[in-house]
Amino acid sequence: MKSWDRKSNRNIVVVTGIGMTTAIASDREKTWQNLLEGKSGIEFDSQLQIPVARINCLTDSHLFRSQYLLEKVVNEAIADASLEIPLLNCGVVIGSSRSNQRELELLLDHPHQSLIENYWQTCQPANLSAQIANLLQTQAPVLAPMAACATANWAIAQACELIRSGQCDLAIAGATDAAITPLTIAGFQKIGVLAKLGVHPFSQEREGFALGEGAAALVLESLDSARRRGSNIYGRVLGWGITNDAYHATSPNPDNQMAESAIKDCLRRSQINAADIGYINLHGTATKMNDTREAALIQKFFPDSKISATKGATGHTLGATGMIEAVFCLLALRDRFLPPCVGMQTPAFDLDFVQQVTRSPDLKCALNFSFGFGGQNAIVAFAQ
Repeated sequence: MKSWDRKSNRNIVVVTGIGMTTAIASDREKTWQNLLEGKSGIEFDSQLQIPVARINCLTDSHLFRSQYLLEKVVNEAIADASLEIPLLNCGVVIGSSRSNQRELELLLDHPHQSLIENYWQTCQPANLSAQIANLLQTQAPVLAPMAACATANWAIAQACELIRSGQCDLAIAGATDAAITPLTIAGFQKIGVLAKLGVHPFSQEREGFALGEGAAALVLESLDSARRRGSNIYGRVLGWGITNDAYHATSPNPDNQMAESAIKDCLRRSQINAADIGYINLHGTATKMNDTREAALIQKFFPDSKISATKGATGHTLGATGMIEAVFCLLALRDRFLPPCVGMQTPAFDLDFVQQVTRSPDLKCALNFSFGFGGQNAIVAFAQ
């Protein structure tokens, strides 16, 4: 196979801007530093009687919580990339698992209360990407993928394709969710995946995840565009693998066949080998089923790679989780530090877990694992 470096620089997609907000900090650098220090934004909610990772700087006056978080991280990413609005030829790919479900639930609870004009229309899922398109004043393609907890990796792949196909020189890939709501909690409690006391990924003590709020956004550019602008580059998007089990609404196929196919496709598209992977950010929901499944994948393909899961710090932010964890991969490549598996107690698997922040001077490639309901498997590879 030819190396990406021998192809047109349009086929090389790089990350030049990052925005992020989570329950452990309000921006990119503070979140990263707090993660490296092993801090967690998960707190026990006495009213809900479960642990959650809520962004406490927001109040109920922020009607459209997911939208607010999204606009915040998009603006941070644009500033980080030294771009200015309007961005007429900027693609937009915004994903979310629950979108504005919180606001829809409020509307159902108060059907006769006119909160704002056109409230119902504003709650529609595609409104998130439409609002960002309006913010940027773009005339480029606007997409709104939804693939459960694999949504963000889908968004990264689709944004890269917009650039590689020549439809635009740069694109925003973003994801957001703020779904600590009665309906979301009831659904996850029904299938027994929410933690009752704490989040302990890949530990013998694991009992499930804590719902979290958060958002992240990447500015993606062709290498040609980044060089013309003299941009700072965090890393490259090498490739991805996306498959579906077609097995069950909420459970993955126990044979792992399609998850394995996603890994193989990602490595093939990225033109790298398993031995090149120095770090993997796992989906790491701290549920019995998911952690066992991911451990089997690591043991088969990446037994020597260093791995960690970060939902013990940020909570599980559903559709936004993969974008937040993609940022962690990129910042690990930038700084050559690997984030710890926050919340881990007694490891349940014989793997090379990062249990405290680790210096990795030779780190060249990282993988981001995301798995979602409906059998969604999405793996993205990043490189220096």
